[in-house]
Amino acid sequence: MKAKMLFLILLVAATTIFQSCNKKSPDASKGLLKVPTMEAVLNGSDQNLINLLNKVRGSVGRRGPGSKTIWSRKNDYGLGLYISANHVYGVSGWTSRNAQVFDLSTENLGIFETSQITPTNGKIALGNTLIGDFPLLHFDISLTATNTTILPGEDFYLGIIDNQRIEQGPFPKYPETVQKNTPLEMYDPGNRTKANRTWNNPIDGEKAIAVGYPQDRANYPNGAVAYGKILSDAEVATVMLKLKAAGDSEGDLTYNPNVEFFVEAEVIPGMSGGGVFNSEGQLLGIMVRGSDQEKSPKIVRVIKIAFIQSKMSSLYNGLSESVKVKIRPFISGEL
Repeated sequence: MKAKMLFLILLVAATTIFQSCNKKSPDASKGLLKVPTMEAVLNGSDQNLINLLNKVRGSVGRRGPGSKTIWSRKNDYGLGLYISANHVYGVSGWTSRNAQVFDLSTENLGIFETSQITPTNGKIALGNTLIGDFPLLHFDISLTATNTTILPGEDFYLGIIDNQRIEQGPFPKYPETVQKNTPLEMYDPGNRTKANRTWNNPIDGEKAIAVGYPQDRANYPNGAVAYGKILSDAEVATVMLKLKAAGDSEGDLTYNPNVEFFVEAEVIPGMSGGGVFNSEGQLLGIMVRGSDQEKSPKIVRVIKIAFIQSKMSSLYNGLSESVKVKIRPFISGEL
């Protein structure tokens, strides 16, 4: 247990030294935040946006210095299959850069610290309740990748959230191995995580809503919301030129339409791993990077859930039958 505690402390310390999604902090000097708070949207006048936010916000939680998104509860145990970014977990936190599948019946990498989701009653404040978080699998990661240089096509992993909860205390506590007998209880008023189709592909020109938990907890104690247009590949090509001209690092990072899409919106550190949803509340992907120069176009890079699902299915199909038996119950509803 001492070794695990030390590992957690080192991991949290390591993952807090980098910034996710966007490198700049919001300017609150005039009382105006560039990215709306969760409560600002919920108290606004756009009822359609309010309804959509209420439908999806329970699916997004906090994970260390970033965010995570519950993709689905359609599995044999009714637990939360979530997605987050490798740079949120900490690339160096994995014991191998090769793809890894963890046997949750015998391996316990679970944590309570830094893991929170929306209360089951729908209150926007996360409070002090922590919830069990268990890495399930990650995919191949390049040997040279770091938290700041990892490419979108490698910047995601899958985990499980079970129903173990504790109140935060002065000392770290750790969950038992994954509890399979009690389905995850969560705020999901439309049952989007149990829908026949929990995810979909982005459609050019449509609006998308993005939810995450910024590191700036003073201004964003209850999360942030971005809302903007999904850009076509042709529009992305134009934006990339403008990013490069503005000296924005995103202009130098190759765009891969098979892996990602752009949303015309501004995001801030900590929103990485947060979900991006369409108007029906279907998950389109997770945020991983964003523009960071004041005069550059405001965009966020989103890894497509279609790409993640494809990678998951491919990895699963290549496993031995003995390993498939162990992992299938956790991902069965999305294979």
